[in-house]
Amino acid sequence: MIHNIKINTGICIMKHKYAWQQVVLHWLSAVIIIWATFSGFYVAMFDVSAGIKDWVGFFNVSLTAVFIPFFALRVWYLLRLGKPTHEQPLTLANRAADIAHLLLYINIAVVLISGVLMMERDINIFNLLTIPQPINNLAVTQQFNIIHIISCISLAGLVLLHVLAVIKHEVCGNRILRKMWL
Repeated sequence: MIHNIKINTGICIMKHKYAWQQVVLHWLSAVIIIWATFSGFYVAMFDVSAGIKDWVGFFNVSLTAVFIPFFALRVWYLLRLGKPTHEQPLTLANRAADIAHLLLYINIAVVLISGVLMMERDINIFNLLTIPQPINNLAVTQQFNIIHIISCISLAGLVLLHVLAVIKHEVCGNRILRKMWL
């Protein structure tokens, strides 16, 4: 399996799949983002008990705090290893997909950063580690809360667009999921 483009020999070997590290981090990201999005919107939009709301809040804060270094590693692998080359000539659709992926990465970063900065209490990570509240100004944390809500909504839209695009490609015979599989 080829994971890097090699140019030093004068021969360019095309990369057709993501590296296994990128695949693992992609699916880890997918599970965490989908869980946090659905559960977060569920407790925000529906009448749930205080116990469930507290548990989801605690679990999501812990889970996404643990996810931050994995997301940073995912960005590092993207910058280091790149992505598979386009098999067809570069088109407007390819460029749109590249822009959508960039927007996903930016949006995830905004969600994670605003999630930390909106905290109005210390950040308890699975009762194993406590990180002090980063900002003690309520007006500022409330602004980050607004940014967090907006970025979560836009992330949900981008994830939906991403999933629909993958389905469209698969249905049309472009086996794109093979690039993101071990």
